Amino acid sequence: MTKHIIRRIWRGVIASIVVVGLMVLVIGYVINRQASSNELRKVDALLVLGAAQWDGKPSPVLEARLNEAVRLYRLGYARRIIVSGGTAPNDSRSEASVSNDYLIEQKIDPSVIVMVSTGNDTRSTLLEVKAEAQKQGIGSFLIVTDPPHMLRALKMAHDFEMISYGAPVRANAPTSNTANLKALWRESWAYLAYVLLDE
Repeated sequence: MTKHIIRRIWRGVIASIVVVGLMVLVIGYVINRQASSNELRKVDALLVLGAAQWDGKPSPVLEARLNEAVRLYRLGYARRIIVSGGTAPNDSRSEASVSNDYLIEQKIDPSVIVMVSTGNDTRSTLLEVKAEAQKQGIGSFLIVTDPPHMLRALKMAHDFEMISYGAPVRANAPTSNTANLKALWRESWAYLAYVLLDE
């Protein structure tokens, strides 16, 4: 292989790295903008995306999402609350069932809660939620999740033809510049993987 060909290959590799790097930076910027954008309006249901549960109790991240859903419900933004999330390995209960119990402890009428206990990532969860929502005549959603996660969740929901708006949970926002950069980096790659690979 000649030096000329090697140089061309290296230039191509470097150009590809630069392009991908720029894409990640742009996506990170858009993620940050969406994270700070509240799109509150009246909808059919609040959709709480699942997060870890610890031995039958919501993790702090999940508890913050549920508390925000309770707040928005009491303010009249929706008549239903959808709790979602499947069962992680070695868990005996799903995130959705733990969320359901927590909402009832907060004096939410069980009849307004919809449980979707399948789905182990954002994509599969949203597809399961869409199917259940169609059965119950629910057509619009306020998605309740962490600020850095919001752009990807909304992108997927819109791709699945779910009328959705963002209700980012401020309590789960990164608390330092370092944490924010880590979250943006992680979510940028996750968003890129979804757009390019449908993962």
